[in-house]
Amino acid sequence: MKRKSIAMILLLFLVLHPSAAKGEETTAAKALQELTELSDSIFQLTRQAKYDEALQVALYAEKTFKAENWRGTLTNTQVRQITLGYQDIIKGLPQEDLNEREKLRYASQFRMLLDAIQSNSEPLWGSLEKPIMGSFPTLKKEVKDPESTTFYETWNELVSLYDMIYPSLTIDISPEKLQTIKQHMEVIEQGEFLKASSGTKLERLTKLEEDLSSVFANVDQDEADPSLLWVILTTGSMILLTLTYVGFRKYRAEKEKKQKRQADYPKS
Repeated sequence: MKRKSIAMILLLFLVLHPSAAKGEETTAAKALQELTELSDSIFQLTRQAKYDEALQVALYAEKTFKAENWRGTLTNTQVRQITLGYQDIIKGLPQEDLNEREKLRYASQFRMLLDAIQSNSEPLWGSLEKPIMGSFPTLKKEVKDPESTTFYETWNELVSLYDMIYPSLTIDISPEKLQTIKQHMEVIEQGEFLKASSGTKLERLTKLEEDLSSVFANVDQDEADPSLLWVILTTGSMILLTLTYVGFRKYRAEKEKKQKRQADYPKS
């Protein structure tokens, strides 16, 4: 009888105070909001080249993130991407040999990632649809010209922008779709690609175009933060522009190492 009375009291308390049952969820939601705000501060400080201050905020973000119990609030993928995001910032900002564009890239990626996790619609990464999809008319024109030497310059711009939003895409897009896109890109990046017939090359580019278009198809786009979009466009499209194809292959090798690090990160 005593147990029944206690159970009834607890049930009545939860009915009258539903927020108590969601106390942990509410705390996590507030922590996530704070983390999103911190990511914006990191981005703004990095954009102003205030790297020491940005680093201190990143370290505080790490402390905040580790202090919270995210079970039931974030998925393993979200936890993994956030962890990798602030680790890149903490590692990259103090490096004197890391150029300004790369530091901005890390900060922009982290800002968009937190936005993708917290926003149910209108993610910041969706604002890059035009510059990414706008690359294809030029790529198709260049790939049909056997004398063209600028195909991979345009291609590098597209890949740079795609890499910028990739962490955010892992939040909003299915792994199967991202794997299909990856396979298309790997084929195009092979040295033998330009030796294929025009029809074969156009077919591959068209498939990639269609898959990327489907990624953006269901995104409700809003006016993105102008400063963020400016950074994305300038650092994203220019960062690889002057690289030779050999240099680009080196960049891809470094990216594959990072992807392996992501894959090796504990998933539970």
